[in-house]
Amino acid sequence: MAAHTFLGDERQYLIASVLASKLLNLGVQASTLQPRTILVIKIDEIGDMALSTHVFALLKRDHPNAHITVLCKPFVKGLIIADPHIDAIITSVDEWTSRFDVVVELRGTWATLRKAFVLRPRLWLDRASIRLRNKLAYGQMHETETNFQIIEPLLRNKEPLNPHVYVDEDSRQTVANFLLDCGLESYAVVAPGARKILKQWPPDRFADIIRWVYERYGLRTVCAGGPEDAAKIEEIVTMCRGAALAAPSTFSLANFAALCSGASLFVGNDSGPLHIAASFNIPLVGIYGPGVVRVFNPIGMRSAIVHRVLECNPCDQIHCVHPDNPCIRRIDTAEVREAIIDVLSRP
Repeated sequence: MAAHTFLGDERQYLIASVLASKLLNLGVQASTLQPRTILVIKIDEIGDMALSTHVFALLKRDHPNAHITVLCKPFVKGLIIADPHIDAIITSVDEWTSRFDVVVELRGTWATLRKAFVLRPRLWLDRASIRLRNKLAYGQMHETETNFQIIEPLLRNKEPLNPHVYVDEDSRQTVANFLLDCGLESYAVVAPGARKILKQWPPDRFADIIRWVYERYGLRTVCAGGPEDAAKIEEIVTMCRGAALAAPSTFSLANFAALCSGASLFVGNDSGPLHIAASFNIPLVGIYGPGVVRVFNPIGMRSAIVHRVLECNPCDQIHCVHPDNPCIRRIDTAEVREAIIDVLSRP
């Protein structure tokens, strides 16, 4: 029931956002605007933000003198704090107190929609209008393409850019010190967590992969994740018999990004950490269960996914019709090994 309520509320919001764009943008030609101030709203999760970072670069490329502010969730701020294309970050709708020339709504809420009607931006570019247009035409696009299409009316230069997470020097040095203390020069990263249990590959299979990577490539693995992943990581490290170690519990989101930026390999579930790692174009294997893979697969020439497509895919990721044998558990280690061999053989 909760899932149906959420989906219903989201549909209502999308419809309201489409109507709002029609009203707010009456008589406005986006292509002629030279905005001095731009607000990008992305009230979403870590992976969703990682898949949106090219938006800031694209806007700054076309409008270098515009002041770009990002509204995001507080815990996501660390992921974009070093982005040179962002001038300010706010983490509450209450901090949005002035009128912007352009508001780009990559993911908003009822509160941001209400605020838009109060402060009346000159131009409102919203996700809902693009989602509706694409659904009617050819279905949902990859998330990076959807984000590009939202801001496309503002762009003269249509050449796309890939998402990229920027790493600050303090985080880079923190990770360098950790690696030095551990005696690691080359290493792999495994992120075994995911927000939803149906997306979590079993810990013993991650351990099997880590041992195999060490035996075949001589790479020790750093296991990393959030506080909720600590027990899982400890279990995996124990099973790996020296082939793995845990990242410090004090590592921030920015530290994790720095860790991924220098990795020789990343293996993880469909989750935020995977999309952070993918932004660095390192060899990467994503292990996918439920969800719409074509929309959220990692992009890049050195990425691969392992995914078992069942008759129930994609699903709501809440109620599994195969609870004793969900799709994520049908992926065996041999498939992941083959994918690793593949990505590590690419230039």
